[in-house]
Amino acid sequence: MADKPNVLMIVVDCLRSDRVFGEHRTCRTPQLDALMARSTRVPNMFVENSITAPAFTTIFTGCYSLAHGVTGLLGVKMNDEMFTLADAFMANGYYTIAEATGPLLPMLGIDQGFDEFNYREQQEYFFKPWGGKLVNRLAGGGLPEPWFMMVHLWELHEPRQVPAEFDTEEFGASRYDRALSCLDEYIGRLVAAAGEDTVIVFTGDHGERVDEKSAADTLLPYFLDKLGLSELSGEDDTRVGEDIDLLGKRGAELQTVMQSLMARTAMAESRLPIGTRFKLIGNLLKIGMTRTLMQKRKPGWAGFVEFLSMKWKDFLVGWAVFRGDSHAAQRYMMRDTMRHIINQHGYHIYDYLSRVPFAIRYPEALPADKTAVSEVRNIDIFPTLCDALNLDVPSVPWHGASFVEAMRNGVVESRPLYMETRGGTQAVYAFYIRGVRSAGYKVAYAPNEESAPVELYRLTEDGNEVRNLAEKDPDVVARLREEAETMSQTFAAGGEGKQLSAEEQEKMIAKLKSLGYM
Repeated sequence: MADKPNVLMIVVDCLRSDRVFGEHRTCRTPQLDALMARSTRVPNMFVENSITAPAFTTIFTGCYSLAHGVTGLLGVKMNDEMFTLADAFMANGYYTIAEATGPLLPMLGIDQGFDEFNYREQQEYFFKPWGGKLVNRLAGGGLPEPWFMMVHLWELHEPRQVPAEFDTEEFGASRYDRALSCLDEYIGRLVAAAGEDTVIVFTGDHGERVDEKSAADTLLPYFLDKLGLSELSGEDDTRVGEDIDLLGKRGAELQTVMQSLMARTAMAESRLPIGTRFKLIGNLLKIGMTRTLMQKRKPGWAGFVEFLSMKWKDFLVGWAVFRGDSHAAQRYMMRDTMRHIINQHGYHIYDYLSRVPFAIRYPEALPADKTAVSEVRNIDIFPTLCDALNLDVPSVPWHGASFVEAMRNGVVESRPLYMETRGGTQAVYAFYIRGVRSAGYKVAYAPNEESAPVELYRLTEDGNEVRNLAEKDPDVVARLREEAETMSQTFAAGGEGKQLSAEEQEKMIAKLKSLGYM
């Protein structure tokens, strides 16, 4: 292998670690199994945030989202001072390529350092022309060497892609497992096309809910009750109603309304001042008019009923604002736009949402067919690749640290991981959960909701996080909350990120909707 080997990094959206390494998995993955058998494997990698945009930006920067700025799907982009993984490869003479989809739009700033940032429509799955062209490009040998390519695969994300020939119990007990069984063959084709001398890096951006249910007196039921929503199975239909058009051309007005409502929600008295009510009603009128123009209604009676339903919901929001009731207004606005989030990922920091696989095939530098049992973090990927590949980079203020030693020698001491989620948006009062994974425990709490429950799990004894110990161990809760608060303040030095312009926000929302992500 050359001093500067080519590097193919495959990131599968929504990929749970237990579907690659779990003893009881029902998917069939012969190609992945063959790759794992030749790789150094890390089954226990945990991510800070189970939303795609923050998770990828964390992989690319080695920093927590509070520092790099991409804390959710909407409104912000990566801070300018970040030095990215692609920057590092480019500085070391690599030709850098990204094959991205979903919410990974260039306007987030994550195209920084890529010679090519190829963004495709969500509908361009591996079994469409895009997939074959990419395999042919890898196999053709025409790329400038050395090259680094990041490939983002979307088939596990809702709506999951399960061709008829894979939609049987032979390929998995759930549609999620069957989608991975289907994707497995293509991953094998990518690896084969890249060639034996190419370093293969394989991981996921975050996990996914499949059939898990939350226990009573935990954060998810609390927020669902607050928003008037019911809990669904991860395999249920997650299409969102036409109310998602609220996030259309008037994204800036929506942000103003939501921030005002959420600010009042945190207060004991949630009544909106008179002046605020008139301002918000003006914004709501602009949102409503734009949404009516954008709405693609069904023809005939069905379209008329749909239109009336949309206008009734608009009236409920406006009437709640007129009365000054921020709780009701927020509930009406968020109930439909949040449904896809609470049914998939991004609504909590549970391990099934945050535990992903990591593996690297690089026999010249790392042992093949070896499992490192240490717990590592996605903020560690950037420094680890620089260490393993001997990339010469300037001093980078990573929050992560290399785990090459763990891959070579087995176990190293696990490090704390700060965790948070904002329900996919920039919300700081609804579905904003903060926590830390530290010393065999995990705490999860809503920092701006005094009445919300707190969750504490002893992970060494309760890996499924079903026995909440918060009331039994208040001292542990207090210690871990203090640790999480200290970490959040330390890592927030970069601020909340750069704001998208009105034009960028409009383009972002329209694109996300067209992709089916919302």
